[in-house]
Amino acid sequence: MAAELDTMARHGRGSITFALAALGALTWSARAAAAPPDAADLAARIDKNLAARWAAEKVAPAAMTDDTAFVRRVHLDLVGRIPTVAEVRAFVGDRAADKRAALVARLVDSGAHFRHAAAFWRREWLPQTDTPQFAGLADEFEGWMAVQLRDGVRYDRIVRELMTAKRAKTGPGTPLTFLSAGEFKPENLAANTTRAFLGVNLDCAQCHDHPFARWTRDQFWETAAFFARPAAADGAKPVRLELAIPNTKRAVAPRLLTDPQPRWPEALADDTGRTLLANWVTAKDNPYFAKNAVNRVWAGFFGTGLVEPLDDLSGEGAANHPELLSELAKAFADSGFDLKYLTTAITLTRAYQHSSEVHAGGATDPRLFARAAIRGLTGEQLYDSLRVAAGMPAERDDLGAPGAARDRKRFADRFRVERPGTAQRSILQALALMNGTATADLTTVGTAPALRAVAEAPFLTTAGKVEALYLAALGRKPTAEESTPLVKYVEKGGADGDPAKALADVFWALLNSVEFNTNH
Repeated sequence: MAAELDTMARHGRGSITFALAALGALTWSARAAAAPPDAADLAARIDKNLAARWAAEKVAPAAMTDDTAFVRRVHLDLVGRIPTVAEVRAFVGDRAADKRAALVARLVDSGAHFRHAAAFWRREWLPQTDTPQFAGLADEFEGWMAVQLRDGVRYDRIVRELMTAKRAKTGPGTPLTFLSAGEFKPENLAANTTRAFLGVNLDCAQCHDHPFARWTRDQFWETAAFFARPAAADGAKPVRLELAIPNTKRAVAPRLLTDPQPRWPEALADDTGRTLLANWVTAKDNPYFAKNAVNRVWAGFFGTGLVEPLDDLSGEGAANHPELLSELAKAFADSGFDLKYLTTAITLTRAYQHSSEVHAGGATDPRLFARAAIRGLTGEQLYDSLRVAAGMPAERDDLGAPGAARDRKRFADRFRVERPGTAQRSILQALALMNGTATADLTTVGTAPALRAVAEAPFLTTAGKVEALYLAALGRKPTAEESTPLVKYVEKGGADGDPAKALADVFWALLNSVEFNTNH
């Protein structure tokens, strides 16, 4: 690496091309009387199920990851950024047997987790808000969603609120975002609802019956009809819902994808169809609702879902782990659709805490979950992690400053990924990270707090300074093989004979490394 840094210094960096607030359907007294579900117990059941599969496949799981890798992984997954040096040192130095569970508990109750989870669900439910056409809706939805999560509103109630929001609820931070992102069009809302909340892909049936798909064209438009406005007969009160099928002379009435059908009131309001559909979608016994949520959360933590693709739970392909999917869905529904419980249980599993290293005899098939996946960072994770590494505020308290939120969004849009588990950085993204102003500012001694503090620290040896940069960027100390050439490079001062600039080059290389740019 020292030789590469020397070349880089001579030719320039640009030459490198590389909780009780919402209680769901149960009453407050019923939930208060019941003991809270045990996340550790569910974690143990998950591990038991996976272990049985590994034994059947004759696969040896990876070793448990060490503390430095775990604290970095869980911070990225739960709060969307790498840990600070102080957080790494405190966790590694903690000798408590339950320190991993304690860290998870603290993070899932943090404001940073609510904001990060809000961004996750926005992308799962409203991927179209990443496009310029819906600029502004992303922030609006995430602000509203973060408040719901902070207040402990359960998953089923959140979904029901999105589907039944009153059209009068306008303005920022309202649940109307889901309907407005679908442009209030029944066909858009039917496709978005079934995909996002059920993992059912009806899109292919919108224009015709697909020869290989399960769903028919009539079923698509019967689902869309729930979002139609009631029709009136001869100026009387609304008496029916129906929707014309484009390019035909037929109209269909609302009908659920499963039986039995809902009971309709005599008088229909504007939201009657949406309410009836939402009641069915979020019901505990819906065959898709809980499974879809569990599958998406699982894919977020492991890079691969228990069913792939995520939007095709009703497809021909069987789940990779059908028993595990069913058990997780039942536990999630039985908990009252408690996202905190589900998140905690998954992050407490041994499977989640496995190393990402491949060893002799180990499994390479990601569907076995026998080792941790290497996942790309979202644009927001990368931006916030760069700032944390550079010694900037960890919790983004400065987003209220003029231009701060805009700069973060512009950066995140440039580094947007479809699925972190399969993310491949483009050449343009790599060049933007290596040569962009954000990275340049964070790797300049005069503008990066962490780099300046390290460079000017009189009590640190050169080896200590290199170690400090490794801890800041990667959350670990360098190995002897890594440290030795870098120490020589810094002491030589790089191409300019300036040790401070040489340290900046080392920091720049670390921030552009695969290790920094992935969750592993």
